[in-house]
Amino acid sequence: MNDLIGVDGCIDGWICLHETQSSLSAKVVSSFAQLIQSVPTDAIIAIDVPIGLPEKGARTCDLESRRFLKPPRASSVFPAPVRAALAGGTYENVCKIHYDTDGRRISKQAFCILDKIREVDDVMAAKPSLQSFVREIHPEVSFALWNNERAMQYRKSRSAGRAERESLINAAWPRERERLNLELRSFRFKPDDLNDAFAALWTARRIHSGTFRVFPMQPPRDRMCLRMEIVA
Repeated sequence: MNDLIGVDGCIDGWICLHETQSSLSAKVVSSFAQLIQSVPTDAIIAIDVPIGLPEKGARTCDLESRRFLKPPRASSVFPAPVRAALAGGTYENVCKIHYDTDGRRISKQAFCILDKIREVDDVMAAKPSLQSFVREIHPEVSFALWNNERAMQYRKSRSAGRAERESLINAAWPRERERLNLELRSFRFKPDDLNDAFAALWTARRIHSGTFRVFPMQPPRDRMCLRMEIVA
């Protein structure tokens, strides 16, 4: 069995759940490059971050994922930024770059994780073959498929939303979420970050078993030869 890694961004870097045939552990690493260096080369890594960026326009994987989730959860899949936005700067500056390139301003959600998108892109674009093992996921798409293809009823930031997501997690990994939450207490992360990492790990299991779903079925590649896809 390959090692399975579920990853989500957090304040201190990246929260990583590492499952082997006999154990489940958690850690927080400061960088994506550090994560890649710290796991076996054949580990399956499912990560909640856009991989593969358009030159302009929306990614098909984002549009299809929104259609799958339907309102109100569809809005959780925000448009990935165009590649030119990686130049960075203030929100106003990035919005101008994005608008000049694409005719749209970048969303606040995308801007807030732009550093993490750039961090992952720096590694992946330098070695596109990593995408054989590193796959982009979206937690809400994973949770919906996990929930018999029904999107979550409540936002993940609400107590009711956390409860419905943690019900799925606790059924699949009894008592493990509570244990790992305590082990990670010295790091800064939100409850949603740990839940989303579990959604990524659930997807890594599906990738390993070959039962995963890809949005879209035939993903296009970006200028750096990276597939623009969401796996669940």
